Formats: sequence, C-alpha cells, structure tokens
Amino acid sequence: MVVFLMDGQAAPARVVRHSTAARRLRLEIPGLQWNRVLGERLERTFATWPGIQDVSAEPRTGRLLVRYAPEAPLLARLLQQPDEPVAWPAPHQARPVRGTRSAPREPWHAMTVEAVLARLDGTDQGLTSEEAARRLKHYGPNLVVTEKPRSRLSMLGSQLATVPTLLLAGSAGASALAGDGVEATAILAVVGLNAGIGYRIERHNQEMLASWQKLEAGAAQVLRGGVLLMVPAAELVPGDVVLLRAGDVLPADVRVLDAHRLSADEAPLTGESEPQAKQAAPVDARAPLAERTSLLFAGTSVASGHGRALVVATGADTEQARVRELVAQESAPPTPLTRKLGQLDRRVAVASVGAAGLSALVGLAHGRSGAQVLRGAVALGVAALPEGLPLVATAALVRAMQRLYARGLVVRRVSAAEALGGVTVICTDKTGTLTRNEMRLDVLDLGDGALDLSSLRPRPDAVLEDPPTLALALGLLNSDVDVHRNGKELAVSGSSTEKALVDAAHAAGLDGAALRRAFPRCHLLERSEGIHYVVSVHRAPGDGMVAFVKGAPEQVLTLCERDLKGPLDARTRERLARRNDALAADGLRVLGLAWRRLPGDGGHAPADGYTFIGFVGLRDPLREGAAESVRKARGAGIRTVLLTGDQPRTAEAIARQVGLEGDTLTPGTLARMLELPGDELARRLERTAVLARVTPENKRDLVKALRAHGEIVAMAGDGINDAPALQAADVGVAVGVRSSDMARAVADVVMSSEDLRSIMSAVGEGRIVQDNLRRALRFLFATNLSEMTLVLGAGLLGLQEPLTPLQLLWINLLTDTLPGIALAMEPGDPAVLDRPPAPPGMPLLTRPAVRRVVRDGALMAGVGGLGLALGGPPLAFGTLTAVQLGYSAVCRAPRQTRRHLPADGEWRLPAFIGGAAAVHVAALTLPPLRRVLGLPAPTALTFGGLAVGLVLPALMGTVPAWSGQVRRREARPVTDATSPPEATP
Repeated sequence: MVVFLMDGQAAPARVVRHSTAARRLRLEIPGLQWNRVLGERLERTFATWPGIQDVSAEPRTGRLLVRYAPEAPLLARLLQQPDEPVAWPAPHQARPVRGTRSAPREPWHAMTVEAVLARLDGTDQGLTSEEAARRLKHYGPNLVVTEKPRSRLSMLGSQLATVPTLLLAGSAGASALAGDGVEATAILAVVGLNAGIGYRIERHNQEMLASWQKLEAGAAQVLRGGVLLMVPAAELVPGDVVLLRAGDVLPADVRVLDAHRLSADEAPLTGESEPQAKQAAPVDARAPLAERTSLLFAGTSVASGHGRALVVATGADTEQARVRELVAQESAPPTPLTRKLGQLDRRVAVASVGAAGLSALVGLAHGRSGAQVLRGAVALGVAALPEGLPLVATAALVRAMQRLYARGLVVRRVSAAEALGGVTVICTDKTGTLTRNEMRLDVLDLGDGALDLSSLRPRPDAVLEDPPTLALALGLLNSDVDVHRNGKELAVSGSSTEKALVDAAHAAGLDGAALRRAFPRCHLLERSEGIHYVVSVHRAPGDGMVAFVKGAPEQVLTLCERDLKGPLDARTRERLARRNDALAADGLRVLGLAWRRLPGDGGHAPADGYTFIGFVGLRDPLREGAAESVRKARGAGIRTVLLTGDQPRTAEAIARQVGLEGDTLTPGTLARMLELPGDELARRLERTAVLARVTPENKRDLVKALRAHGEIVAMAGDGINDAPALQAADVGVAVGVRSSDMARAVADVVMSSEDLRSIMSAVGEGRIVQDNLRRALRFLFATNLSEMTLVLGAGLLGLQEPLTPLQLLWINLLTDTLPGIALAMEPGDPAVLDRPPAPPGMPLLTRPAVRRVVRDGALMAGVGGLGLALGGPPLAFGTLTAVQLGYSAVCRAPRQTRRHLPADGEWRLPAFIGGAAAVHVAALTLPPLRRVLGLPAPTALTFGGLAVGLVLPALMGTVPAWSGQVRRREARPVTDATSPPEATP
C-alpha cells in the first residue's frame, strides 16, 4: 500500500500489480477515475520523487503506472502481490468506519510513561507486526477526511433551484399548455443559459482552489518489534512507537517517551508563536492544550531536538480531528448578499404571481377565452420577472473575483465577493497572520541602551574581550541548531528563538563553524522544570574553560555577581529588572546573557559567579502592511480585533504596534462577558480589541457573539486553530500560501500573499459590487415595472394586448442583460474606502430607491403607452425597448465619481447600449426575426419612436423629477435614507 497526503489528508493507493524485476508499479488511486486534472497533478508530483523514471496516469481506469530506478527504496519495498482490500472511510465521514473503535480516551499528559505503556498494552520497543495489523483492523486507518466536495450535479442543481428560475420554468409550462411552443422554448433557453453560466463560474472557482492544494507522500519512522521501519501514516495505530526529529510533521497524537532538546511548533493548533519544549514527565491533568508538554499533536511539527513517542490517538480521535468536528458543527452562515437576494426573490415571486393572477381576473372580467387569459397571465408573469438579475449579479461578482484574483486572492464562494463590502469587524489571528511567525534579533542591550545592529563590527580574534562579539558568539554557541549549506546560503533549523540568534551572528559576520571549532562544547545543561535558562560549557582557545548562559533574565541575574561595569548591587539589579520589563512590554521575547571562566578542566558549570553581559530582544516581526491595513480599516469604518494564543502583555504590545486600542480579554473574561445582558454585552464587544490565550472555541464564540449583535464579521487566519472561526464568520479569509489545508478548505477567500492590505483591497471590491448591484437593480426593477404597468394598464382599460410574452421576453433579455451587465461592471469609486460601510441591515433597494423605481417605471410605461396610442403594439414594442436602453445611462455612477476613474471603464456602457440597440434594430427590420416576434414591416414612425426613446432619458436626466439626483456630500454617512451608490448624475 502507498499512502499520500491528498489535499492535506492521508489517502490510500492500492497496489494492483508490482514487478520488482521490471521495476513497474501499478497503483489504484481513489478519485482518479475520469479525473484528468488529478492525473496531471499525480504525474507532476511523482516525477519529483527520487528514483522515478516515468509516470503515467490513466483516468479512464483510475490507475497510475510508475517505472522506477533501483535506487528508489520506498517503492522497492512494497508488496509484490495486490493489497488486501482495506475498509477506508467514505469521503464524507469524520469518524472511524463502521466496525472500528476509538482508542481509549485518557488524560495521557497526566500519566507516567509506565502507566501509558500499560494502558495501551505496549512496550518502548514498539508493537509486533502482527499486533499492529490486528489494531489497524480494530481501530481503523489513521485518516481524518474532510467533507466530500460538491458534485457537478449538485452545483448545476443549485443554479436551477432558484425562485426566478422556477417561475420562468412555470411560465414555460403555461406557454406550452396554451399551445405556444416557440415561447416555451425561448423561456427554457433563458433558464438553461443562466444556469449554465452560474455552473461554469462555480466549477471554475473549484478548479482554481484545487491548484493550491498539495500532494505528497506521508510516512513515519516506527519501531515494530525493535526494528525501525518506514510505515505509511495511515497505518499508525495506538501503541506504536515513533521516532521524532527536527522537521517531522506529526501524523498522530503521541505521548513523549524520551526527549532530547525536543520542542514542537504548535502554532497551527494552539496559536503559540514560540516552539513549546516537550518532556516525558507528566503534567497536571487540568493543564490546557498549550501546556501539555508531554504530548505532541497531529498536524504540528518538531521544531528542534529528537526523541521517541507513543501513539495514543489516531484518525478522528486526535485533537486536530476534534477541531474539524467543531468546524463540522458550525455551518457557514449565508452571506448578506445571499440573504438580500433571497428577500428580493420572494418579493419578485409574489409580484409575478400576483400580477399573473390580476391579469387573469381582468381577462375573465372582459370575457376573454381561457387560452387568452392564460396567455395574458404568462405575459404579465414574464414582465414581472427580471430575467437578467442572475446574470447581472453574477457579472458583478465575477468581475470583482477577477480583480481580486489578479491581486492574489481566490474567492471560493461567489457571493463572498460582495459580503466583503459589508464587513464591519475584522477578527485577525496574530501568529502567522499579523506577524510572520519568524523570530528575529531586534535589540542587543549591553547596559547602555540598544546597540545599532547594522553597524556592529564583531572581532572574531577577541571574542571574550569585545562585549558585542561575546554576546553574539554566546547566542550562537549556546544554541542547539542544525546548520547546513544550501548552495551559497546557510540553512538553520531549530527553534525560532535560537535560529534568530544564530542568524544574527552570521549576519554580523561571525563564522559559526570557526567559532564551534575554537570553542568546542563539552557539556550542556538544558532547561527543565523551574529552570528557564541553558548553560553550555566550552573549551576556550589556548587554555581553560568557559561557561555561557542564556535564558529568562530574572533567573540569569540570580547567577551573576557583576556586570560589564562592575559588581551588581541592589540598585543596578533594580535598573536591569526595569529594563527587562520595558523590553517585554514592547512585545519582545527577552533573554539574559552571562558568562564566566572556569578553573582547571571545568567540569559542570557552577551556579554563581557569572558576569551579566546584557539583554537580547527577539521579535516576531509584523507582516508587511499589517499596521497600514489596520489603519485603513479604521478609516473605512471597520473595527479590528486581535486573536492570539500569547500572554496578554505580549498581545497588548502587538496591538499597540498596529494601532489597536481597546480592552484585552482572556477566555475567562470572555466567558463571563458572554453571560451579560444584551445592551451591556454590546457595549463590551464594541470596546474589545484583543482576545489573548484563546482556544479555537474562544475564537468561534467571539465571532458568533459579534454576528449575533448585528456585525458583519471577516475572520483572517492561517492555522488549524482558526478553522472554526473562519467557518463561523460571514467571510473567512485564509492568509498566505503556508496557511493550513484546513484553513483553506473552510475559508471563503484564500490569499496567496501574506500582505494584509489585500484584505482591505478586497473590502473595497466588495463595496464596489454593492454600489454596482444597487444601480443595476434600480435599472432592472424600473424597466420591468414599466412593462408590467403597460401590460396591466392596457388590460384594465380593455385595450388590445400591447406586448406578447415572447416580445416581453425579448425586451427583458435585451435590456436586462447588456446594459445591466455594464452597470454591474462599472469600475467603482476610488474613494470607496473613505466612507463607512453600509449598515448591515440595509436592503439592496432602500425606500428612496423604491420610490425612484416606481416613478421612473411609471414614466417609461407612459412613453410606451404613448407609442401604443400613436402606432399600436409594434410602436409600443420599439419605443419601450429604446427608452429602457436610454434609461441605463441615468443609472450610472455620479459624474464627479467617474471623473477619477480610468478611461478604460468609460467605454463599456455606451458600447453595450449601442450593441443592444443594433440588435433591436435587427429585430425590427430583419424578416426572420420579425416573423418570430410577430412584427410588421417597420415604418418611419417606428424608427422615429426608436430614436426618441433612446435620447429622451438622457435629455430628461438633468431634471430632478426624472433622475432623482442626490448630491454627494463629503463625510456624509451611509444610511437607509441617503446612499452614495444610488446617487445619479
């Protein structure tokens, strides 16, 4: 069997045939059948493996043929016979498959090594192969799989299951019953066109997101019967003993058996920015996740050191899977646009059915036949439906998605592009989101203030005599890191703190290899319970021994009896303590440095007599643009809340650096606050700026509390621990290519870069979408209302039918699509982020906008009625279409806004109106189209009505009675009564 991490999750590949003599391997890959894209990804990935000569994917059969060289050991050790079938979990499952059982759930972190081994019936030499096979069958494979992606049929079905689409389909059925097959076919063609476009957009976005996901081999070094084997990650079982080394990604939850300088990067799970030291000793049973130092968790990685550990939880029993369960419990909320369009759909449905019913009553009152009544009802029902609404909304969102994609943001949910525009609160994770999760030396203070690091000139020939050189060399020699050369560059692996010290020494010009040869290390006293410093003993050049110390300043100072200037008295110690506090309050991780010479052959270092050298301050630097993005958000009326697993003092320092002001909460204060009554809770939420020492549940609870009080929340994060909050937010944003697979899987928007300013660019695009949708909706509903008014008015007056259903469908397709799409794709106001967001409850069509829609629809209906009176239905058809096309210019962005737009955005609406007008002229003049639409040959009056209809709205657009002009005022807030998006020239 071969096991992969497919899209971040282990997936098995069954060995169908393996010939070691011919070095040919044929694998059966789940999901490969009829999936050409996956086949290409598999071929590219396998080709990068050592020893692979040729790879060929066969999507038709779902199999992969691999030819390999003799030096490909991973493949050469596979079974020659096909694997026995394995009961892998179905893709939608999140728990073990039927017939498997969970491992015992115990407080493993609080139990001794002996107790853990006894509970799992294991030994420190690992399980036998037979016992491992039995447990694999008993517990099931070590898999946690995500929800099955949406099928193509499901995506197509969601496009068809909308209120306007269903009403159009009903109209098509009614037309067929009335015996008009042409009209029924035309209506169904419109339905198919809208559904096809929507399906293609969603499918394209799913494929774009797949290009982010990774495919790589997954295996672990395991002791089986005392023999070290490389075992697929999916075959790990409780009781297995795994070997750990720096850089390993943990495939399961494990209990430490023995550790040497072992530390783990748990930022993806706990949010802790610093690697956490690991040990075999048990800890308190009530210790929070971040303080369970005897456990390592699936999905985290070994930062430094090495050791052995016992597997205690696999698959759906791991802490990582528990976070996934939180995600599964939290369904993504509908976006504001989805809610608002749903409200519009319901109102449109009521209007359409009501108009059709009223038309039927009028027809019956006038004594018309059943076929005529049904035909009139269909006509009015079609007139009430804005067929272009799905296309217009899609065009606005897709245009925004394209612009965002050009800036490195992939939008997974189409409607999320608009939801960004309404965001009122941005909750952002700290580690890896606001900061880089990369420690750097920021301050070197030898007693007289911080030195200028860029101007340091170390003296390698006088390491012990030159204090700056001594400080840098101590940091390098006292650190336990792996250094190797990658081309011309040095690559350092280890804890981020020690990497920062070693990198700083190298950057200053010190040769690490030469220093280690000159000062070979003899002994190392590591950190332990209650001892927060490291002591290393070295041979000094020439003769003698030296001891170097680095660690918590308050403890290092207790070892010292002097500093670089002389003996340490109480006053000096107090001054150094204040300096330590000041550096820590600045958000730095502070270490104290000290050294002493040792007599004779040295031996173990004493616990006193050291000379205090000074402080080093290490900082996890802010990402580029982090502070600017917070400032831009404040200017746009958006509040930012910082979420971090760090201590409150560190979190507050980071908050100050990015310009956040407000209260700092901890999980305890958050829990008490959430129990407050509504008004008091709302006031406390408004003052909240930082939430420290958070768990995934805390992040989710805060996001839900903010949403419950009317905020539109965007959550930005990159770790596993951010996934529940990303799912619960109105818009989840996964930050950076190094974001976890789980974060990307649940996010609505995925950023390729770590520049947080991209989020504000996305917010601006969302606001442009909102503005353009409001203009386009005003246009669509006013034009459809004009058709309804004309048809219903003629029916009430007992006049002849002014427009047939097919003519109404033609008008809607012509005027709703091209001009509507052009309005939806307007470039937008460059100053869109200089105003606050629209209130969360503000509808897409406000009361003033509805009044303008009614007024403008009545005026256009009056123009169509004039055409009906002067030239009958043919003139009404030509004039009403033309006046609707001309009206689109009235709905554009204000002129003062367009003056600042790029010139390439000005051509679209005139070009689209011109194209639509040309198509309409063709319908009036070309005999085949005239026959389909039931039109006579055009006359001079027809073309005159067409010209008047096109220019009349533009001429009357300067009159407030028509245009409802609203002058923009600087710094005027967006309210339900006044909205810049609805301003017109």
